[in-house]
Amino acid sequence: MPASESPSRALAYAEKPPCALRIFHDKYIILGTYDLDKPSGLRTGSVEVRDCETRLLEQYEAYGAILDIKLSPFDDTLIASAHSTGNIQLWKVCVDDNDVFLRLDELVNLQIFNPNVLITSLHFSPSNPGCLVVTATTGETRAVDIENDSTTFSASRVANHYEKVESHQIDVQGQSVSIVNSPSRPFGHEHGLECWTAEFGNLSPFQDVVFTGGDDATIAAHDLRSGDNIWANSRTHEAGVVAIKTSTPTFRNNKPTSIVTGSYDDHIRTLDLRMCGDSIYPGNNIPPAKSTSLNLGGGVWRFVESPENSDSNMLNKLMVCCMYDGAKIVTVGDDDEFSSIGYIKKNHESMCYGGDWSPSMIATCSFYDKVVQVWDETS
Repeated sequence: MPASESPSRALAYAEKPPCALRIFHDKYIILGTYDLDKPSGLRTGSVEVRDCETRLLEQYEAYGAILDIKLSPFDDTLIASAHSTGNIQLWKVCVDDNDVFLRLDELVNLQIFNPNVLITSLHFSPSNPGCLVVTATTGETRAVDIENDSTTFSASRVANHYEKVESHQIDVQGQSVSIVNSPSRPFGHEHGLECWTAEFGNLSPFQDVVFTGGDDATIAAHDLRSGDNIWANSRTHEAGVVAIKTSTPTFRNNKPTSIVTGSYDDHIRTLDLRMCGDSIYPGNNIPPAKSTSLNLGGGVWRFVESPENSDSNMLNKLMVCCMYDGAKIVTVGDDDEFSSIGYIKKNHESMCYGGDWSPSMIATCSFYDKVVQVWDETS
């Protein structure tokens, strides 16, 4: 039985193609855009703030296009954006006492790679508030430390620290911009082509592991402490690995050594990695102990966990951005089998790259048609 299609609640068109979005406080949409000027080759972007009816509230121009946006799990008023010019920007969402949006304040512009390198994704650690992992078109993955002015982590403390750090000017795409050089720790394994995504392990024995996926159809596991390669596999996926979801306290917590992956080959997969153990280096192309898959169509680009998931109900529900075929709602059963139970497609006629899920709504965006949509929470 095919999954039922959800009705759209609100729709808007962004000025530039939207590439990533996050829902803030269940009432605002933070949108990152990516625009390529083909004659000049220049990539530019913006951060848009929209309300839950997709109305534009504010727009902040960026000299580099934005490929990813994330909210800190330790203080969700701290936002990080990944750019096509080798940098990440940290922002603070400012709201009043009634939680009404006021503005975004840029806290710092951290230069991680050369300005000709695209940062493809960024990820906050679930356990260390000062740690970010970024991936790049060079195939690299790096860990970045976010400095804080106190033992108590907050966006305000981050702002206080970087106010005291000296910045300098560099030339990027023909203009002078102010940056702070940020030290970063590279991982030993580099993907042969673009590295598209990363994911921190959450549960033991993977609490010190970072997984990455690349255009070389390879998924790799890295030791966060040493940067060493633990495992890599290029024989499971038939195209680039672009989405990874590890087990968490609210998602498949009874399967701590199993991960979910998504690929350009249209498949969502579970991979049981029990062969990795706690400390043994298992080598490259050791197959997973068990794997299941489902063809979702359109290229499986990103995962978003349902806010309905909890450590007790074991719903194990995900929204999956499927590029050329909108978004799907998927559950993972105890037997690792997938079920597609919902479909979000109307008005998304091009690549669905961005999506997020809050208690009262789902928000999605598609690229070339510049569509941003809000959907009622779907079953």
